[in-house]
Formats: sequence, C-alpha cells, structure tokens
Amino acid sequence: MSVQSYFILGRPLNSILAGSAVAIGALAALSAPLTTTQLWYIILGCITTGFISAYGYAINDIFDIEIDKINVPHRPIPSGSVSLNGAKWFSVITLSLGLAFAVLIDFIAILLALSGIILLYLYAAHFKRSGFPGNLIVALLAAIPFVFGGFVTQSYTTLIYPASFAFLINLGRELIKDIEDVDGDKLENVQSIALRYGVKPARNLAYIILFALVIIIPFPILLRYYTSVPFFIAVILIMGSILYTVPLSFNHSEDLIIHNTTSIKKILKICMTIGVIGFMSEGIINLIKFTFN
Repeated sequence: MSVQSYFILGRPLNSILAGSAVAIGALAALSAPLTTTQLWYIILGCITTGFISAYGYAINDIFDIEIDKINVPHRPIPSGSVSLNGAKWFSVITLSLGLAFAVLIDFIAILLALSGIILLYLYAAHFKRSGFPGNLIVALLAAIPFVFGGFVTQSYTTLIYPASFAFLINLGRELIKDIEDVDGDKLENVQSIALRYGVKPARNLAYIILFALVIIIPFPILLRYYTSVPFFIAVILIMGSILYTVPLSFNHSEDLIIHNTTSIKKILKICMTIGVIGFMSEGIINLIKFTFN
C-alpha cells in the first residue's frame, strides 16, 4: 500500500475539476467587485468540493468492489494496493476534511456540502442501478458546485444559469448513456428508462431535456446578465451541436439509435467542455471588469 494508491483512489484530476467548478460558478455570477472575504470563500469552496469529490469516488469504489474485480481490476481496491478498510478510512478522512473546510465558510456551505455527501452515498449504495433516480442524482451532483460558487459570492440571480446548464446537459447525457448501455444493463438488472420503457421513450425524454437546455441557455444573453463574446460563441456552438445530434437519433431503428449514441455522447461531452469554457471566460471578464473599473 502506498500514498500514490490512495491518491489514485480519490481521482485527483476529476476532484480538482469538480473543485474548479465552484470558482467558475462564483466568478460567472459575480455582479460586484470581488472582496477579499469572497476570494477566501471561493478558495475554501474549491477545497471543500475537491475533498468531497474524492470521498465520492472512494465510496463508489467501495460499493463496486466485486464488479471492479472484473471490469477494472487495476483500480486500487480490487488490485489490493488499497485495502477495503483503508478505503473506508480514506472516505471518512476526505469527508471530514470537506466538512471542516465548509464550516470555515458559512451555514449554507455546510448544507451544500452535506447535500453532496448524502447524494454521493445514496447514489453509490442504492441508486446507481435504479435508472432515472440515479440519473437525477448525477445531474444534481454536477450542478451543486456551481450553486456553491454562486452562494459564495451571494449572486443568487445568475448562479441558476451555470447550475441549470450542468444539470440539464448531464441529465440528458445520462439518458443517452443508458440507451448505449441497454444490453449490458439487462445483465446488471439496471432499471433504466431505456430498459423499462424502451429505447425510443428514453430518447424522447433525453431530447425534451436537451431541447429545454437549448431554450434556456441563451437567456443570460437576452437578459444581459452575460455579455461577453466568448460566452455568446459558446452558446451558439452548444445550441448548434445539440441540434446536430437530432438526425442521429430520430427516424432510425432502435439498433441504429443505440449505435449512434456513442457519437451523441461525445458531442454532448464537447458541449460540456464548451459550456465550462464559456462560463469560465465570463467569470474572468467579470473579474477583470470589476477589478480595473
């Protein structure tokens, strides 16, 4: 057992990315000059989210130990480089550190941290194979860091936009992923929408959610909350990319729809990246604007 194995268990890159979403949400929602206190809270929020994300990855691996022995035997727990008891202690320590840093912010931060911890546990322990409830939890977990950032800067009006983007695109992508995995889910007894009701109803629900995103995402521009050129370009690219996927999923047989989900998933992943860059650029421009004006 080594420190490196525990490091890998917490998936540091993913945890850092989750933590950075707090900063992106905070700066994108900024409506006044950033104070020293707000900057301190943003840093604490990033650290809080990073540790809680590491807890989530560890607790997920703990519950998936038998499956991982088959699917990913090189991971720290199934490979034996981290014992099951060691992984449990790792999850307790990262959870405790996440809460400790949240306490340094305020009561709202504690509530958001606790919400993330509870959702991560429920997902790993009970809802990972539940289908749509599990999809909702994944989408909520993606949105919480952006909400966290908005609360840190007390910009309650504009925090809804990055949070809504994260929630809707992750929920739509989870449903598309369920269509792709429908054959494997039969063996794992996953109660996904695609398995319970059919591929086409799952596709229809996914696109209702994605079309809702297409309608909502221009609102910050129309309401002049966000005015930067990079964000405008990001919105156009996301809307165009989602609409581009429509011919891949409609007017086809179920087999072809399933086949095309791999491409659709990749396009939605690109949309996520474009969206994060768009909100990040808006945040950087806000920071520069309020710092030097």
